[in-house]
Formats: sequence, C-alpha cells, structure tokens
Amino acid sequence: MYLRRHWHRSRRRGVAEIIGAVLLVALTLVAGVLLWTFHIYTAPAPPTINFVVRSGGSNPVWGDPTDCQPQGAWTYPTTHWSVATTNAWDNGFANECEFPATSGNYSLLNTTQIIFSASSPLNIPLDEIDMTFVCNGTVLLNGSFASMTWFPGSTSSPAPNAPTLGYCGSFDAGGFGGGAFSTYYNRLGLFIPIEQGVSVLQSGDTFMLYIHTGGYPLDYACADSWISGQYGLCGGEPIGGPIFDFDDYHGVPPWCFSGPGQCTIYLTYSGVPSTLLATIPVYTLVPTTG
Repeated sequence: MYLRRHWHRSRRRGVAEIIGAVLLVALTLVAGVLLWTFHIYTAPAPPTINFVVRSGGSNPVWGDPTDCQPQGAWTYPTTHWSVATTNAWDNGFANECEFPATSGNYSLLNTTQIIFSASSPLNIPLDEIDMTFVCNGTVLLNGSFASMTWFPGSTSSPAPNAPTLGYCGSFDAGGFGGGAFSTYYNRLGLFIPIEQGVSVLQSGDTFMLYIHTGGYPLDYACADSWISGQYGLCGGEPIGGPIFDFDDYHGVPPWCFSGPGQCTIYLTYSGVPSTLLATIPVYTLVPTTG
C-alpha cells in the first residue's frame, strides 16, 4: 500500500511539472509575440543639405531665342543689308537660335550659383526637393529640381511638370509682349546636375540663378524686320540694330537686392517627414555689376 501511494504522488508530481513546462513555453511565446507586435516606432531623421554660393559668373541666356544671333560677323543696322545677307541671318537664326538649338551666339547675363556640397542621407531624390522663389510677397517660381533641368539643347523639350514664372509682387516681369508670366523657369534660373540621368542630389549639383543688374540682354531678333514681323516682339517696326530686350524679363529683379526681406528662396523636402531644408535671403546673393 505504501509503495502504491508513493507511486501515485510521483506520477502526479511529474504531470504537474510537464504542465508547468508547457505553460512556461506558451507564456514565452506570447511574450515574444507581444514584444514583436508592440515595437517602438522611431521616426526617420529629417534630411539635411549643405551648399556654397558662388557669384560673379555669366552664362548664355538660353531661355529666350530672341536674345541670340547666328554665328559669324554681322554688321548692323540691317537696313544696309542685301536680300542675301538678310536671308542668311534669318536662316541662321532659325537653325542656331530657335528651340531646341543652342549653337547660336546667345547674349550673356550675370549668374550666381548655389552649389550643393553634401547631403544626409546621400540619396535624396531630386523630385522631392522643391525650390520656391518668393518675390515681394508672391511666388515667382515653384518647382522641384527634377522638373527644372531642361534648357534648349539638353533635350528636345522640358519636363511635363516644368514650372513657369509667376508675378513678382504686382510686377509682370516683362514689358511689351506680355512679359515673362507663364514662360518657362529658365528665364530666372535652372538646375544643372553634375551627372545627367542621376535622379538623386549629388555633390556638385548646381542651381544657377540669372542676376538682373539693371541692363537687359541684347534682343537680336528686333534687329531684323522679318523676325520682328514674324514674332511681333518689336512692335512690328524694323529696327536698325540690336536693342535692349524689352519683350520679357530675365533673372532676379534688381530690387531683391535693395534690402533684406524683399525676396527669399526656400528649399523644401517634400518627402516624409516634410522638412524645410534651407532659407536663402536673396539679398545675400550679392550681384556683380556690369
């Protein structure tokens, strides 16, 4: 009798140990699932960029074919030209200056470059970096870097979402012919990747701003009566020689440099989390005279 009672107690104790082990394993599994399910979410760090500003350059005014003349030696005024010379100029203009050609002799305009030297992370997409140029309380330009890489000659046409210019306060950014309103961004500036075809920001990528210092590029199209009649840019009147361009406006308006707060460039990351990357007072982008 004693031996049988001892055997029953041992069996009950063994079953209890097995049940306890099973419960311990089950609790461990449940705890693991809970820890895996309720992990702590860490928001991604906002991106950052570094850049330097270089002023004092000059670049062709690619945004306007009327500021271009064919290559070669041309003596103005056109009123002294023969029919053959006029036809040669017209043909050269059509082949070298009209979009998308850039082989003609374009007028130069002062430029300031915003050169990007580093970013974190290293793979910020260009279509998620927006530039907004606020001028006298209105938006003169807004678009992503990816949408502003085109200039005549680089590709056949701009991106479908390429931005156009708005107003600068109440100023139409132009004169005769309707001004620069709704014309493409490259009258003001353009983004130049250091390597074509790369879709992320790289060290050496540059946004080039045209700086308007009071003078206008020369408007060669107004030098020829055929061109002026074709485009109506010169009031339909034959002009004796190249004149200052008055059919549109190029570059940062000069009053942006008249005092702090007149004009500001904002660079924004449009991804997650949305972040203001940089605020650039245009007043600090000191123009070069001449």
